[in-house]
Amino acid sequence: MANCISEKNAEKKYVSKKELVNFLAGLSGQNLVYSLIGGSFFTYFMTDIALFPAITVSVLLIVMKVWDGINDPVVGSFIDRHTFKSGEKLRPFLKYTPLPVGVFTVLLFLVFSTNENLLWLRVSYFIIMYICWDLAYTVQDVSVWGITAAVSPNSSERDRFVQWSRTIGSMVYSAFSTVIPMALEMIANAKGMSMSLVTLVFAIIFGLGGSMLSYRCSYARERIAVNKDEQQETLRESFLLLFKNKMLLLVTLSNLFGSFGFGISLVTYFFKYEIPSDFLGNGIIGALGLTTIYFIITGLPGFIGMLFADWMKKRLGGYVNVLILIQVFNIVARAIAFFVGFEGKRLWISMIIIGIGSIPSGASSIAQTSIFCDSIDYMEWKTGKRTEGITFSMQTSFTKISSGITSGLATLALHLLGYKAIDNATNYLGTQTAAFDSWIWPLVVLTPAVASVLFIIPLLFVNYTKEKRALVESDLNARRNGLAESGESPYAENRQKD
Repeated sequence: MANCISEKNAEKKYVSKKELVNFLAGLSGQNLVYSLIGGSFFTYFMTDIALFPAITVSVLLIVMKVWDGINDPVVGSFIDRHTFKSGEKLRPFLKYTPLPVGVFTVLLFLVFSTNENLLWLRVSYFIIMYICWDLAYTVQDVSVWGITAAVSPNSSERDRFVQWSRTIGSMVYSAFSTVIPMALEMIANAKGMSMSLVTLVFAIIFGLGGSMLSYRCSYARERIAVNKDEQQETLRESFLLLFKNKMLLLVTLSNLFGSFGFGISLVTYFFKYEIPSDFLGNGIIGALGLTTIYFIITGLPGFIGMLFADWMKKRLGGYVNVLILIQVFNIVARAIAFFVGFEGKRLWISMIIIGIGSIPSGASSIAQTSIFCDSIDYMEWKTGKRTEGITFSMQTSFTKISSGITSGLATLALHLLGYKAIDNATNYLGTQTAAFDSWIWPLVVLTPAVASVLFIIPLLFVNYTKEKRALVESDLNARRNGLAESGESPYAENRQKD
């Protein structure tokens, strides 16, 4: 009987096209906001626009990510323990968070002074604005991705919803996080405007505007009802459940190892100080523009991987193996690119090689979100408790912690290499230290390859087969319909004893 229910659920479609389109529009808006903060431009903004010293930026990033490590799981636990009168625990947050996210995004990019004597005041203001922004954004982000696990009891339909969401979200983020810095720099150079003023205008357009668009995420519906009697009651219980989720912890550890590829945050510095300003034959496109071109060439092929994510999952026997394949491609491509070098036209060849190696990488976010959704079902099957909030807050937390480690290590490397920001020079070549000139290329190209090696190790210990997934889905469908389960779940065994 349980199998019959599972098959009926597998056939039934719950999510309408209108609901999906609205959610994707809202998700696009959210990624417009994050494109200002999540990429390497944010570090460049801190060092070369807000003019914070490199060592100060390194400390700031560490402090900010320690806050993330504390804040995100607490927010996730609160979401899991709180249910609105409507019976929902995620969707209402998608209505209330867009406005504060937009306002604090604008305030975060407000540079009111670059006076070195006011460094303490500037740093204090920046930290306060970041904490406010991060709190609002975390509530929204956890709710956005948490609802992907609750839009349908049909795991196949949920996978498709996740694939669309991650594909569109990644496309918007990748496009705008690469184009915005280039457009910002070109406008500032062409109009003779200060970078800080143009940055603030962009924050209003993409930060506040994007957050208003993100309201449309609230059109998604929660279709897996929350059993209030079974939900965790305390923060401690939420954390205990978190540490029982082996699948989540292993993938999270992989992401943490991936943060050691800090060379990705040094690309702009490489182009500014190692590549001639007339490399493209004009003075309008500078280091930020070249960085944009670099990320287009090395990142755009990844969209092919997004389109074939489901195909790779079926061919390789699951999304864990897809993640391993992505890292292998990255290791090989970057090793080849390093030996090709960057002198003259070799730079174009190296970028193309890295781009070819990134083809499967577009499936990464799809694979990880699908694995996290599976882990939520597995924890419900095992304990009777759903953990969307704490699970996706863990993902959000470690995504931000990882980006903080990446940026922190990058700015620490700049400090150790004797880097000092230089502005308004006619020629930047030779203005940095000999150590900087010697090490910047290896750091840019090889640290992501080393990170990929480390990324693979925890994945080797994930053991969630397609047979196990089918059993979990079948038992959960039976449980929700009041039917007999297979009896293999610890939760079902305990209920029988009671």
